[in-house]
Amino acid sequence: MMSELEIVHGTSEDSSLTILKARIALLATAIGGPDYTSQLEPPPYKLGDDCLACLKDLKRWFKLVDDQQNRWDVAMACAKYRILIDDLVPILIDWENKCYLAAKLSKKEDSKVDSVFRNKEYHDNIALNCLQLMVLMTWPLILTEQSPAHQVALYTDLKKHQLSYKKQILLTDDGKVLKAANRLAVNVLKINKLDRTPRENMVLRLVLHFFRNILAIEPGELSICAKQKSSSRGISSADMLPPDVSMDDISLNAAISAFHRNKVFGLLLTLSSSPAGEFDQEFINLPVMEVLFFLIKDLDHKILITTRKVGSQSSTTDEYSTAGLQLTQLLEKERKLKKIVVQNTSSRHSRFGSLLSIQTHNNVRLTVSGSQNLLDDSSALKKLDNRKKWKKRVSTRHDDIVDKGLPNSLLNSQLKSIHLHSSTLKDFVKFLENFIKSAFNNVLHRITNHFTTELDQMTILQQVQYLLYYSWFLGYNRERRTVDTSVDATSVSEAVAETTFILVTSLLRKGYEEKNSIVTHAAMMAFNELLLLIDDESFKFSDDADFILPRLFNSERIQLLVNLPKSSHRHSLQYMKSCIQLTHTALKTFESYDNESKHAISGSGKHERRASFSESDIATLMQSENVDRDEALEILSSPTKEYTIDFEKVQRCYMNEPTIDSYISFLQRFKELDDEDLKRGLSFLHRVLTHSTEQSLLFRIDLIVLLRDILSPQGISNASRLRKHFKDFSHYFLQNLKKKLKKSPAWFTGLLFPLLHDSEVGFYQKYGETKVVRKSAFYAVLPSRFKPIESEEELPSSHLLDIRFGILVSTLLDDGKQELVDSVVKHLGTIIKDASTNSSQKISSNTDSVKELVLDPDTNHDSLYFDKDFRALLALAGYCLPSTIKERCCISDGMEIAELDRNLQIITKYLTTPFETPNGLPSSSYLIRPKVNRDTGLEEQEQEDGDEPYDHTDPAVFSDNEADMVDDSGYFDGLQGSMVDKLDGRETTKGLAKTKRSKKSKKGTTGSKKTSEAGNKHIRREKVSLSSKEFIDDSDDEDFVNPVFFENEMYMRFLIDKHGGQLPDTKYAEFGKFAAERMANSGTIKSDFRTLFGGAIPEISDIRKGTFADAEPDKTLVTLSGLVSAQIEAKRIENDQKVSTASSSTEVNESAEEPNLQLATANEDLISETMTPTDLEDDHEMVLVRKKRRIFVEDDED
Repeated sequence: MMSELEIVHGTSEDSSLTILKARIALLATAIGGPDYTSQLEPPPYKLGDDCLACLKDLKRWFKLVDDQQNRWDVAMACAKYRILIDDLVPILIDWENKCYLAAKLSKKEDSKVDSVFRNKEYHDNIALNCLQLMVLMTWPLILTEQSPAHQVALYTDLKKHQLSYKKQILLTDDGKVLKAANRLAVNVLKINKLDRTPRENMVLRLVLHFFRNILAIEPGELSICAKQKSSSRGISSADMLPPDVSMDDISLNAAISAFHRNKVFGLLLTLSSSPAGEFDQEFINLPVMEVLFFLIKDLDHKILITTRKVGSQSSTTDEYSTAGLQLTQLLEKERKLKKIVVQNTSSRHSRFGSLLSIQTHNNVRLTVSGSQNLLDDSSALKKLDNRKKWKKRVSTRHDDIVDKGLPNSLLNSQLKSIHLHSSTLKDFVKFLENFIKSAFNNVLHRITNHFTTELDQMTILQQVQYLLYYSWFLGYNRERRTVDTSVDATSVSEAVAETTFILVTSLLRKGYEEKNSIVTHAAMMAFNELLLLIDDESFKFSDDADFILPRLFNSERIQLLVNLPKSSHRHSLQYMKSCIQLTHTALKTFESYDNESKHAISGSGKHERRASFSESDIATLMQSENVDRDEALEILSSPTKEYTIDFEKVQRCYMNEPTIDSYISFLQRFKELDDEDLKRGLSFLHRVLTHSTEQSLLFRIDLIVLLRDILSPQGISNASRLRKHFKDFSHYFLQNLKKKLKKSPAWFTGLLFPLLHDSEVGFYQKYGETKVVRKSAFYAVLPSRFKPIESEEELPSSHLLDIRFGILVSTLLDDGKQELVDSVVKHLGTIIKDASTNSSQKISSNTDSVKELVLDPDTNHDSLYFDKDFRALLALAGYCLPSTIKERCCISDGMEIAELDRNLQIITKYLTTPFETPNGLPSSSYLIRPKVNRDTGLEEQEQEDGDEPYDHTDPAVFSDNEADMVDDSGYFDGLQGSMVDKLDGRETTKGLAKTKRSKKSKKGTTGSKKTSEAGNKHIRREKVSLSSKEFIDDSDDEDFVNPVFFENEMYMRFLIDKHGGQLPDTKYAEFGKFAAERMANSGTIKSDFRTLFGGAIPEISDIRKGTFADAEPDKTLVTLSGLVSAQIEAKRIENDQKVSTASSSTEVNESAEEPNLQLATANEDLISETMTPTDLEDDHEMVLVRKKRRIFVEDDED
């Protein structure tokens, strides 16, 4: 049952809504109404006595309720009482008629308008308030996922009322309401710009918003929620219309006709082509762009040009309504279906007995009937598939833009259902040509400057409007030039300006990084038109092209263009079409500036011009620049430095499996595509097929099936010229596939599965030859680089250095390269020992402590030059890396002994202590392994052997696929190693450094090492007998932890509570020394720390009485105490000139296992009398774990 509170709340809300409706009804009555006392028919509209006050009260209700409370109750009440249709429209039309007559009489009598039109200022105020209310009532309705429930309930009804408003405004008295709004704007234009007030500038924006609102009103969306989409089966846009409104009444054709009749286009041209200082641009720029956006968003400029060309050739043209155009399309579809039926239907004599029934092994019967379904196997199987019950396809979130407040049809319509009458088309084309000639550059320049300074403030709708305005007019002007060569290309020169290029590219990158599909879609359309414009002869040698082209060939820009088609198959067909158009245009642009091309780009930003300058050019430059002839010749003939792009390399970046998936998915919808779209898709596949090293990407089943469908009788028409191209491609493709199958029969299986990337098997599949690792190169590889670490800016430098050492050591241990790490530890220990003996504080070239790092020439020598991770460890530890195989690897000159000692301690720690990555992934996930051309020593941008050409932490670069990002070069080795570990009772953890254990002796090792290996064999077997869980979880065991650690934790919490929850930095540093001293002296304090506690140090027993020890201790204190203790110990031994504890610990670790074994054996003898064999075994394992944990703690303390 509903609670009493809910009942009272619902009753109060209903009563307030009833009162609101009553107030609106009173205002609607007081505004005015028909004057039935008049003898005219129909009766004229008569204003109420308080008409102006009622209009102002109505505006206050809109602001108080709808705006401030985010409701639509006032708008719904106004629609219910027909205020706009019965009051506002008649008032504006009557005002327009009176103003027209007054202007005509004043001109005839040569007098002022005010003398003819009585109380003109009062009526002007009424007209202005009526227009303000119209703007409020026609404002676009936007629903998002955050919209309240009452708005969702009113959306459909209010949308239908707005459609009625649009019909009345466009058709009543030939749309004189638009002319009245136009007159309000003209009255402002007549005022001198110095005398205009901000209120009058607001009138201009109000009028433009009114025009924008009228154009934006469309039938409501069938789906108003991105999560719960309503079914659109059997529902058309006409079902969302009110009963008395048709699509012809509110179509774009009706709007353009009304705008032309009432001189709205003239006003738009006046405002947009005016100089920057004539009007306040903040009030005009954005509304003008929005009006133009809604005028062109559903129009295909190709159809405008084609229709205009055909109309100019024929004297008579047929006029169709929108409904008539749809009927024509349906009749054409019916004709095609009839043709298919006739082709697949046999005569009546063969219709008897045409049934096939098959019983499967599980007693399921499959039946196919009808002679047309038994013509061949494919038709029978297709009939069976059509009878299956398929699950409804769920649309992905990539195509859901409703939650952004944008209609689903935006940028996803076919742009061919809009029909304009010949007269309307002629007037609209004339307006477009005038706009491009006089206003396009002005509007684009002002809007670009506005958005450049406020890029973060751009809404998604504004981004789409800007990009579509840019791309549509560029495309329209380009299509005009194909028909009429006299069209001036410089009328859109602002499109290639520096600021415009920067804004368009930034929106493209931002949309892709934020995975905003609609902004990315619009940006791809704009960028495609930009590339086409750059390729035009009129702009190819311009200064703007000189600015754009070098930046276009930037590696980051190319990588962005390469990434776009990788994920396009997840989006709508129109998105894929725009993406493939951009890819096609980009490849053509890159190809035109190839190394072997005739075009080149200079390093100074100038193209190499073939044509020589004339005498007139010299004279013009001398006059304009006021220079002599020699200087003019020097300027005109200035040398340029050329550079080109490696098109082969760029083209290879496009050839990857995700991009091929997008193209195949695109061509699978060939029945919905034009010939131009099919040509673009086939062109790219032809590039891949003719590329000898990448053609294996096309050897896949879905492409074979696609070619079969395209060339089937139901595919591309036999009369199409494009069919021959697909036949030739299919023939060449199958020829190559047959050769590949004959050469490598493994492809019979490989066709069914994805390729193995970067492995020996995948390399052989792809190229037909064994992968050879070149070790005879002269130049060394570049060391691995670090990706950004989480909260890197907030970490201290010492902690960041510790993490980086942990990443590299853990990665090398995971790859089975512990010998390399051991060699570094041994070498550093030797250098530090020699330096301590010679009392040296720094590494100098004059001392004997400079020693070359020499690895085993038979096993690990190449790692010094060709192992990227090992070279990164050497660089981090302080070594000077060799760049060629002829150079040596030594400690960098001037390195501090203390720094080497610190580095050695960290490396030694991670040899025994597992390293846990902050992100939980393997340690190698933080490394970038650059690719180097070993013939030149320069970094390449290819992807091979796990080398990544771009920083994948950059948000602009997204992974193609999870499988693509994995280096599986050790795929089979990993399987073999993991199986051996399982058989031995071990378990490996990726990304964690394994516990240091003895390695088998290598070839060429000394006899002492063999002896040590033999002596430790029994110990190794004992370790193997332990379960892997204990090895993994031993860091979590708290069996052996110094109790002083917990006491220090209590002191820390005592100080934090004393200082209000946050300890100052000075106190924190002093507490570190306090904790380190207690840890070093077993809990005793020798120094004075009264300033830390503000008095005497409290006893630990007093602190235990509080609540400080209730929670689990924070383990960060161990690291803090260990670091400070290490610093104190380093200072102490620096004066005594002792050898570093790290080198000694290395020696201890080599022999520490045997005494520990003896200790474990002794413990077994003591307790064997009172324990069962099972208990004894468990206790023996526990002793070993405790012993291992003790080493960890001692390492931390050292």
